[in-house]
Amino acid sequence: MSIDLTGDNAIPDLPNASSSASCPIPAQSSSTQVTYTSTNIKHGLRHDKSHYKILSNPSKRATASCWAKFSLPAVRISDEKEAIFSIIKGFASCNSCFETYFYNDSSTTNLNSHRCPMKHQRGQLTFSGNPLKGTIGAKLLSKKKEDIKKLCANWVACSMRPFSIVTDPGFKQILQECLTIGRDLRSEGELTIDDLLPSDRTVRNEVDRAAQHERNLLKIKLVAAADDYRLSISPDIWSDKYRNISYLGATAHFVGDNGIYHYFDLFCSEFKWKNKTALNVLKMLEAQLSVFGLKELMDKITFVTDRGANFIKALMAFRVLLCVAHRLNNVLKKTFYQEISKKNTIVSPGKILTTSTSVCRTEITPTKTEMTTITTRTFTQASSEVNEEDIDDKNDIDTEESSDDDNDDDDDVVDYTSTTIANLPPPAKAILDMIKDCKSLVKYVKKANLNRELQLEREKQNINNSINGEDPPYTTNNSSKAATLHQSSVVRSPPEAAAAEDQLQYGRKTNCFPRSVSNFSCLLLEWKNVLKEVQVGNSPSLHCVLPCITYLREQMINGEKKERGGMKFFYKRAIQLLDNMFKLEDDHIRASFLHPNYKQLRGATKTQIKSCHAYCRGLVLPDTTGDDPVISDKDVCEPPSKKSKFMLQLMDKNEIVKEPGMNEIDRYNALTVEEEYTNPLTFWQQQHIQLAYPTLYRLAKRTFAVPCSSAAVERQFSAAGQIVTQRRSNLDPSTVNNLIFLRSIENSKRQM
Repeated sequence: MSIDLTGDNAIPDLPNASSSASCPIPAQSSSTQVTYTSTNIKHGLRHDKSHYKILSNPSKRATASCWAKFSLPAVRISDEKEAIFSIIKGFASCNSCFETYFYNDSSTTNLNSHRCPMKHQRGQLTFSGNPLKGTIGAKLLSKKKEDIKKLCANWVACSMRPFSIVTDPGFKQILQECLTIGRDLRSEGELTIDDLLPSDRTVRNEVDRAAQHERNLLKIKLVAAADDYRLSISPDIWSDKYRNISYLGATAHFVGDNGIYHYFDLFCSEFKWKNKTALNVLKMLEAQLSVFGLKELMDKITFVTDRGANFIKALMAFRVLLCVAHRLNNVLKKTFYQEISKKNTIVSPGKILTTSTSVCRTEITPTKTEMTTITTRTFTQASSEVNEEDIDDKNDIDTEESSDDDNDDDDDVVDYTSTTIANLPPPAKAILDMIKDCKSLVKYVKKANLNRELQLEREKQNINNSINGEDPPYTTNNSSKAATLHQSSVVRSPPEAAAAEDQLQYGRKTNCFPRSVSNFSCLLLEWKNVLKEVQVGNSPSLHCVLPCITYLREQMINGEKKERGGMKFFYKRAIQLLDNMFKLEDDHIRASFLHPNYKQLRGATKTQIKSCHAYCRGLVLPDTTGDDPVISDKDVCEPPSKKSKFMLQLMDKNEIVKEPGMNEIDRYNALTVEEEYTNPLTFWQQQHIQLAYPTLYRLAKRTFAVPCSSAAVERQFSAAGQIVTQRRSNLDPSTVNNLIFLRSIENSKRQM
């Protein structure tokens, strides 16, 4: 009996095989003989690791340098628990890419000429030939390395390139290819670099060709995803700051058939219309989507955008999900009256109170000291002085705070969202003045060039500590900077030093400035954590909305109970603005339900939970068995080891649930999940989960293809801003579009 693995029922041959040599290997039975080739051995090592593996060469004669990256392939010959592998004689396989060559004891030529694509992709410089041996070779290599170092230094200085360019993976790949070409053509005569390097026009044409080729490949995936409602697009408009050319950019997010999340910078094309009306935006968007064959499938695509009126009107006929990050940012700015108006300048509460009074006083700011008669003048910077209404003795402040506490019972009827700046209580006005003072102080530090002075003083202090053998002081950055700022301000000439010194003395006198800043920072930290999670771009983020909003509301309520005075007012205002301005959509609830660690929907109302379960049950086909599928060890997919500490504390606690019911939704609700998944698709990629919950798996692929914010397209514009620089401001917009698209494709390949 003879088994041929190269037949129709065996492992198929792959293209570009290194060798078609075959070698008959006798098996354990005398009547069975297996014929191996380099192709099926390579395929087995890559895709059938339970039966194939590589073993180091046991021969003592294997002293050649190629055996550092090559081993001998082996096949499993027993089905027992302790597997026994037998070396397949006559072949050698690469340890990284499993490329297999025919090998005998007398020649290693094929092994020495191998160029591993895995190391080539990582940008590693590898020498496939014999290494330099002996003292002469080592000295020559050292001299050439010194010459390369000098050339790199001159290049960086003359061409004004960053130092990190020598570590760029693409730069290393070019050098590696040049080394390979030089080795392969060393016997063909002298070769100059001009014989290899293309012209700038040739490189640009190749960028255009490569971009068009990648678009054709991506088009197939996007059409398949859009046809199954697994595609979302985030559009926006951006203008460069050198030629003021407007660009319409968009990012595409979709989940593949295998449950893997993908996102690409789809396009960043010039917006040629002068007016950015909804009609023009829609025309431009349709024209760009038609390149990928998506114009006819726009009714199956989910669009994620900010609250720009032109985009909302342009996409009103399609499914639109508004950006969560933009909304939360607007809520936070409105909480502290920081709305930016293009026509009207915002006036601080202290300024409003002083404009109706005619007095003569000294205005001390971080940049000037002058006598001013105040009548109807509006200040352009925050004043370091505080009105008599705001500064009373400590007993008056306590009285205000106690009066706030006495009115806690009336919070349900007080509308803090409609309170204007003129009607703010004095403690709340002091908080806004503190914010203005902090902004003025930061502006002063920048204008007076104190940042460099602070840095030099810290370096000098570290040097002195190292000379004296002392450890660096373990102080927070804020405290050290504040102390150094005070010291630096004193030695500067008036009036600037006097202004900064006056602000610091005022903070010490009232003893409220540092405390207010600390309390204000605690409030901002909670918003920072939430905004960071909802702006994730390389993984699903829609499931984060419900737990993050629940967490944020709880933190605001707890802060309102702990704080007193002005911060208590802003905590209450933040709670009411969050409830009034932000609305949880059904997509947010369903996404949290489809995450195994958030499926209890903590923070959602009973109506929202019932609606979510009813929607999912409406998609599930009747289940007549109710039996859970058999789970094998090989089907279990472990979650990634790296987890987000902030999101872990928001996950559901493991609880004992009821017995599984007959419905797919009931079985999923009853499922106890021990692992903690930062990416919910990792859970749904497990084969036994897909078999147990087929409808929910399909719904999960559609749901998690939608991001909760449009932060990805903002990152695209940041990349475009680094391409369209002052030195490259004459780049054609079509070239910018191709560069952005190719960059996204290459980054995706590296991640995969």
